[in-house]
Amino acid sequence: MSPTPVATAPGTRVRRELVHRANEQEILVSPPWRAEDGGYGGTTVTTDLSPYYRDHPGTHWLDALLLIEACRQAALSAAHEFEDLSSDIAFFFNSIDMEITEPAQLAGLEGELTILSEFEELRLRGDGSPKQITYHQRGTDGSGRTVVRTSMAVQGLPKGRYPELRAYQRGGSPAPTTAALRSAAGPRTALSTPASVARTEAADVAIAGVRREAGTLVADLAPDFGNGSLFDHDYDHYPAMVLIEAGRQLALSGTPDPAGHLVTAVSATFDNFAELDAPIRLVARPGERRVDVNCLQGDLVVTRMSFALAPAPGGKRQA
Repeated sequence: MSPTPVATAPGTRVRRELVHRANEQEILVSPPWRAEDGGYGGTTVTTDLSPYYRDHPGTHWLDALLLIEACRQAALSAAHEFEDLSSDIAFFFNSIDMEITEPAQLAGLEGELTILSEFEELRLRGDGSPKQITYHQRGTDGSGRTVVRTSMAVQGLPKGRYPELRAYQRGGSPAPTTAALRSAAGPRTALSTPASVARTEAADVAIAGVRREAGTLVADLAPDFGNGSLFDHDYDHYPAMVLIEAGRQLALSGTPDPAGHLVTAVSATFDNFAELDAPIRLVARPGERRVDVNCLQGDLVVTRMSFALAPAPGGKRQA
């Protein structure tokens, strides 16, 4: 699939409503365009990034969350712009897979990524809401080399029907929101140090109380509801990106040198909503090639994740 870029000025961001983001700094892609031989193209826009994506010992290009979010935005904006997807939708992920195929080339990237998206399945209801959307993507550098691949599956409902679904799942109880919990939140206790999760700012740390239990590494989910990147707008559950970031932090914290490692691949499935009003613990089990991390509320597994780790190319480097 070869791209045919639209005639927009470099650095132009897509409209907020097409990517369901409230803050300009959280918009990571350009307006989409139709590719010559099918699918859709877009470019990343990483000028004036939010501080969250800069909070690394190395380049922001090796941030798995930035890559996943940019690819999500590229596909979602194309579906809205070209495939009649309604804008009045509450979305939720079924699965996310992301692999950095060329870490060294991505680390040295100059300019922006081109993201090429192909929809494998795009089933819409009569009201334009997505019954199922699955898509594959590749991110290429200036030479056309593929440096990242993703595959994602999402569903959604009209925003007017979404509260009914959530109340049904919760036995009739309405879900609290991050806005309400933010105002009532006290200090986060036993928070991991930023250095132990390859961060520099405490506001970007999402786990606390890390401990060893029966051959596993366990932590409590403890994100800052005031973090404008993890919580770009009001939520009634922990979004996928928060859970992936917490899992990544726990996986890195189990290495002898968190800042000297990076996540090169993420696989995640979201079996249930992660409720805001019940504790969540993350349980990491290192394997031969990957670290598997489950998010549990009580005995219920709400999210299953797997992270591939590798030494950071060229060692630590401040962006």
